[in-house]
Formats: sequence, structure tokens, C-alpha cells
Amino acid sequence: MWRYLFGALVIGGLATEVPKMLERYEENVAQTKSVPAQDTIARNISISRPLPKVVTGHNPYLGREAHIKLGPHGQFIASARLNGYHSDVLVDTGASAVAINETTAHRMGIYLNQSDFKYTVHTANGPTKAAMVMIKEIEIGRVVVRDVRALVSRDKSLNVILLGMTFLNRLKKYEVNQGTLILTQ
Repeated sequence: MWRYLFGALVIGGLATEVPKMLERYEENVAQTKSVPAQDTIARNISISRPLPKVVTGHNPYLGREAHIKLGPHGQFIASARLNGYHSDVLVDTGASAVAINETTAHRMGIYLNQSDFKYTVHTANGPTKAAMVMIKEIEIGRVVVRDVRALVSRDKSLNVILLGMTFLNRLKKYEVNQGTLILTQ
């Protein structure tokens, strides 16, 4: 029983000290990368002063962002790639899904049959039939979202690409700040 109690105490003590040791190690590594070789030995010997935290370059783990300026008509229009096809898209938080028309679907390599248009959707122009598809990849700047559900409408019922909630809900956040829409992945 005493062995288990002693083991638990040792593990508990290590649990509080290991993070501190790792932090000091990371600080030493960061410093030695930015210091000439002759100063490295002197810096490692001098342990009387605390090591400063070093912030280096871009951290890829902080997330990807895309910034979209407010357009002249009060809309956010972004340049995007959908399955490799380049086009402007209108960011629409009122659209439940990404919406494209048949011509755009063909340009993206998505081919549909008449029987695929089986869903009734309500648009600003009234009800119409649409097909459900999966877009392999939508890319806006550094933000890349894969496997996004989308609706394909007839050309006459939709003349723009709407970037709706099936894309936006896959982001960490989206916000408007001083006339700029910020998409954060």
C-alpha cells in the first residue's frame, strides 16, 4: 500500500514540474536558434537571470484567416476556388447552404441528371428545384474547407455563387470588424 501511495506522490510532483521544465527547454531552444554560436555557450552557462520569452515568426497553429472587404453595394464578395474553379462568391449568412447554378457545377466537374433536381428550395425569386452535391474543396485565401454540401439550381434561378452556412458553419468563427469580414479557420 505504501508503494502505491509513494508512487502517486512522485507522479503528482512530476505532473507539476514537467510542464515548467518543458517551458524552460522551449525557451532555451528558441534562444539558441536566434543567437550566434559563440554566444550560445555563455548564455547556457549564465543561469542567474530568467530567460525572456521569445516570439518567433508565424505560428501555423493559430488558425488561418481570410479578410474580405465590404463591397460598394454593401455585400461581401470574395475571390474563391471551388474544386479548382476560380470565381467570385457572395457571402450570404441568410443562405442555409452553398448555392451554385448548373453552369458553375459543370465548370467544377459536377454533372447532374434531370432526376437529381428533386429538392424544392425557396429563394428570393420564389421556389425552385435543386440538386444536392458535395464540393470537394472551397478555398478563400488561406481558408480551405473540404467536403462542403451545396445546392445546384437551374441557371435561370441563380446567377451568382452564394457562400452559405454549410461553408460558414465549418469555420472556427466569422465576424465583421470595421467593414471587413474575417473568416477564421
